[in-house]
This record gives sequence, C-alpha cells and structure tokens, in this order.
Amino acid sequence: MTSPSRAIRADAARNQDAILAAAMEVFRDLGADAPLDEIPRRAGVGRATLYRRFPTREHLFAAILRSQVDALVEAAEIRMAAADPWQALLEWTSAYEDIGAQYRGMNTRIGTALLEDGSPIGELCTPMKTAFDVLFRRAQELARVRLDISSADVLAIISALPRDPDTGRARSTHLTVVLDGLRPATEAAAPNG
Repeated sequence: MTSPSRAIRADAARNQDAILAAAMEVFRDLGADAPLDEIPRRAGVGRATLYRRFPTREHLFAAILRSQVDALVEAAEIRMAAADPWQALLEWTSAYEDIGAQYRGMNTRIGTALLEDGSPIGELCTPMKTAFDVLFRRAQELARVRLDISSADVLAIISALPRDPDTGRARSTHLTVVLDGLRPATEAAAPNG
C-alpha cells in the first residue's frame, strides 16, 4: 500500500509537470510576457499551486530552460576540441539561438539574466556561461577572435538582436554582422593605381 506522503509527493510531481507543460504551451502561444494566470488554468491547478512551486516568472523560466541549458553545456564541451574553433563557435551560437527562439521574447530575458548572476535564470545559466567562455577563449586563441570582447558580451549582444516575428530567431543579417565583427577585418585591398 502507498503511504499518504508518497501519494502527496506523486500528486505534487504531477501538478508540477502539468504546470511546466502548460507554461511551455502558454509561452509558445503568447510569448514570454504572457499572463501567468493562464498557466494554472491550462494546467488544471489553482493559482496557489503555481506560485507555491514557482514564486516568480523567472523561477518558471528557469525550470522550463533547465534541459536546454544542460544541452548547451554539452554542446560546448563537445566542440571544445574541434579542429576548427571558429566553426565550433558558430555552431554553438546557432544552438543558443534555437533555444531562445522557442518563446517570443525569451532571448531578451535570457540576455538580461546572463548579466544578473543572482537571478534564477542567471544561476541556471552559470555552467552554460562557463562552458561557452572556454569555447570562446579557445576561438580567441586559435581562430583570431577579437580579444577586446568577452564571451558574456557576445551572449548579451546576440540575445538583444531584433527577432524575426515568425521564427523568433535573430535576423540572419544582424547575426552575421555580430559574428563577423568578432574577427579582425581582412586587410583592405591595395588601391588601384
């Protein structure tokens, strides 16, 4: 027979799963600034259950993003020994873009949180920032990436780029300009005389 405490924990786990599933749906449908009251309605739980589990929007985002952040850490670690550190950097930034693009407005929130280590998202992203920093420093060392910019600056800039309203991704021309700006300009062609 199941003890009452186990039944409560199982029920709480089901509620949490329902809240997270509903939150992902709401943020996908309505964007990162969606009204939080819509989440418990779709999850079939009370508002108190939502706020007991996730006291702020940031706590909810951190729970939603946990697996994606873990995937970004792994993606950076896999690419740390890549033969082409520049290509590794480009591939990682593309994966970073994919995660932020899942929910309209999420990129901006992630970019802001990356600069605030005390926020729930900032704390969640610390291992990702560390892994990306190693990847970025390797590109600085081996792929002639500029030394006057930090990996945190790059993440903040990418997160702040204008987004395509349909895909949520940074417009390719804007992202290309940012990434191209990480490398020294090629020497200008000699003027024709």
